[in-house]
Amino acid sequence: MNVTIESSGSVVIAYLIGEIDHHTAGEVREKIDDTLMFVKPKTLILDFKNVSFMDSSGIAVVLRTWKRMKELGGGMTL
Repeated sequence: MNVTIESSGSVVIAYLIGEIDHHTAGEVREKIDDTLMFVKPKTLILDFKNVSFMDSSGIAVVLRTWKRMKELGGGMTL
């Protein structure tokens, strides 16, 4: 799993590449969380177009990230 993150103003885009499963979900969550805590964006876009597989661990990452964005007063788009 590879995560590339771009930030522009109040928008952060996380490009997810590869598989998101129980082996990689923690790394993905950490990288996104670290960026959110540093940038505090109003909008987060999770780009899944290059994700080849995702299990329930990936869904947990999405839900936790959505909750984090709500705590920051922002929104999220998939």
